[in-house]
Order: sequence, then structure tokens, then C-alpha cells
Amino acid sequence: MRPTTHTTRRNFLRTASITSAIFGAPAAQLTGEETRRAGQNGGRARNIIFMVSDGMNHGALSLAQHYLGRNGGQDTHWTKLYRDHPVVRCLAETYSANSLVTDSAAAASAWGGGHRVDNGRLNITPDGVPKAPLQTKLKQAKILTGLVSTATITHATPAGFAVTVDSRGKEEEIAKQYASHRVDVMLGGGRKFFNDELKSAMAKDGYEIFQSNADLEAASAATARPVLGVFAEGYLPYAIDRAAEESLQKKRPLLSEMARFAVDRLSALPNDGWFLMVEGARIDHCGHANDAAGSIHEQLAFDQAVGAMVEYVSGRNDTLLIVTTDHGCGGLQLNGGAGKAGQPMAPGIYGGTNEAFDHLRQFKMSLEGMATQAGGLSGPPLREFLKMHSGLELNDDEIKAVQGLKSHDLARVFATHHGVSWTSGNHTADLVEFCALGPGSQLFPAFVRNYEVHNLLLQAYGLA
Repeated sequence: MRPTTHTTRRNFLRTASITSAIFGAPAAQLTGEETRRAGQNGGRARNIIFMVSDGMNHGALSLAQHYLGRNGGQDTHWTKLYRDHPVVRCLAETYSANSLVTDSAAAASAWGGGHRVDNGRLNITPDGVPKAPLQTKLKQAKILTGLVSTATITHATPAGFAVTVDSRGKEEEIAKQYASHRVDVMLGGGRKFFNDELKSAMAKDGYEIFQSNADLEAASAATARPVLGVFAEGYLPYAIDRAAEESLQKKRPLLSEMARFAVDRLSALPNDGWFLMVEGARIDHCGHANDAAGSIHEQLAFDQAVGAMVEYVSGRNDTLLIVTTDHGCGGLQLNGGAGKAGQPMAPGIYGGTNEAFDHLRQFKMSLEGMATQAGGLSGPPLREFLKMHSGLELNDDEIKAVQGLKSHDLARVFATHHGVSWTSGNHTADLVEFCALGPGSQLFPAFVRNYEVHNLLLQAYGLA
């Protein structure tokens, strides 16, 4: 009979170091057996951080890793999480009640309410039965809830954890439910959905109200007050556009900054634990627009938030970190490119891939930004504008093809230069990444269905 062993990360790494020294191997990587048995992944969680890269397929994750690797040989925080920490890694199914392809409302409702619902609904089952969202259940146990997003904070993904609404489009109603349910921390876009009367009532109820990055920077995260931060009328800007425009950097916080403030503010409030959802929302928007460079920059901005949250949980034994996505979008992939036209399948095939992919380093603006700023341009002025913001010199036929600056036309032409192409501008039915680190991680199976996550979260808290 095989003896029972208890493996800690320290002992595993000590053994791995000795093995590497003897055999001259590179630094050892954690194995699946060791990660699931690691002591830090057992027990109950007091806090949970649930991170969502909305609309991310494996291609989007891969492109971000490739981009950093081609720019200084770095790894993303997400891949370093897999290499350096005892992560429980799962494959997740993403169906909604009425489709193999989910939307974000149904996906968030599966996590937030524990039931599959039709696309477009929030925590209302196909037969019309409303289901209590996670925030309601946690509040009964005196566990706080925070929501952070680069979309409107009333958008489908954050809303799925805190409201019950028959249509995700009713964002004013979602804002009112947030206030009446008293969600403790809300940071993102969507100022237009919180009218002055609602914001005034929330302020009287004790909320701090932030409307600019300056407000966030001036605030003390240690203040024991709930907070509503709405930093744009609609969505926060694309990361690639924010990086290129100093005025946006002053007005709009980064996802990593909002996430770090949120964990500190939740910890400062009187509580018996907390739950924080952190969404990088605009990866999905880049998928719909077929914006390859935009997708990479959005994924890297989300990855910075992953790094901040890994730093937060490191050395703690009370906080479960989950990193995942709700569905794929657009089906983007980097395709192999020949070094020269007509190259046969032979040694050296795909030799042009790296050079093509490196063109993406020259992009300085989202496709949406290009369409907004270059509206009405044609011919040589359009060619110069696109060269300035993409680094690409398009020929006459390509300029004709992108006249009107529709994102999918731009994407098709740009793909011939950088090699990244798309299957559509729609959501996709991918099985997706789901990983967990910390107390409660051992509860998650290697293959998990989205609606099963809800009860597993409650079990991690010891509430189910």
C-alpha cells in the first residue's frame, strides 16, 4: 500500500532544486500531482478574488505571451502563475441554457447564480424563476462584495454576481439594484447609468463617490466606507489608446490599480470575509472588432492585474485566487507564414511568422480609434494616417479595401501583414482556462461546468 504523504511547496521546491543540480536541468516546474496536493490549496477561504478575462480564447492568451516573449523574453503573470505556483488548473465548459455559445450575461449568471440561463438574462431561469445572486447569499453571511470592470460596472459580467434582471440591457435598473443590495465596492465605467439622484442617495448611505482617476488617487484605501467609482460615461478606454494619450492616463485608472484599491478597501471595511470580481472586459470588445493589437494590449493590462493579485495573495493563507474567462470571442489565432511566397512544405517553412508578428509592435491605436479619428479620409491621406498608427505601408488595393475603416475590413488587410486572423466577430464555444490558487482550490475538478462554480465558491467559504 502506498504511504500517505503531505507535500508542501517548500519541500517540493527543495527536492526539485536538488534534482536540477544533479542533472543540470533548468529550474523545475510544478507538476499536476503536486499542485492539487499542495497544503496551501486546502482549507477554507475567508476571501475570494475572481478574475475574468472576458472573451479570451486560448489564442488571446497565447498572443499576449508571444508578444512579451518577443519583447525582452518575458512571460505573462498568468503563465508564471502556472510555472511558479501550485495552481489547480481546469478546463471549463461555457454553455448557456439555450446555446452552445454563451453571452456574458448567461455566463456570469452561471457563476453568480448557479444556474444556466438564456443568453441576455441575469439570474432568471428559462422558466422565469429568479435566482438569488452570489452577493445576496454572501451578505447573509456578512461577507462583502466588490465588483471591478473596464466596461460599465453595470455590464453583464459584474451584474451576474449581484442582480436579477430579465435583460442585461437594463443598466439603469442594475445600478439601482446595486445600491439597494448595497454592493460594497464598485469601480469601472458607466457613470451615465448612475443619475444624480441615485448618486446622492448612495452618498447619504455612506458611499464615497469617485468620478476620476484623481479621486481614486487621492482617496485612502484604508477608509472604512463603501465606494462607487465610475470613471467614464461608458466603457473605460482601450489599453492601447490609453497608453498613447496622456490625458486618458490622468482621467482613467488601470485595471490593476482599481483591483489593488478594491482589495484594500474591502479589507478595511468591517467584514467576515469578502468576494471581489475583477473583469478585463475589453478583450471581448477587441474580439468583436477583430482588433489583434488591441486584444494583446487588453490582455496584457488584465495580466498586470493578475500580477497585482498574485502579489496580494502570496504569503497569505486566507484568500483564494481564481483566474478564468467566460467564453471565447472572434477565434483569433496567429497563423504560420512563409518566409517567401510559394515556399513549399519543407525545412524552413513558417520562417516568416516571427517577422510578421513583430509588426504588431508598431500599432499605437485601436481599430475603433482609427475609425473615429480618420473618418472621411481616403487615398494618400488615409495611407499616411494608417502608416502613422500601425507602421504598415498599405498598397493602393489595400487602401481601397479599407475605405470606410470598418474594423473587419481593416482586420482582413492587416492580417496579411502580421499573421493574426479571426473566424468571426462573434462569441465562440471554446472550452476555456480556469485556474485556482489558495484555500479551496482543491475543490475544483479538472473539468468544470460553468454553473458548478457557484456552489464550489460557497463550499470554499464553508457555506455549502
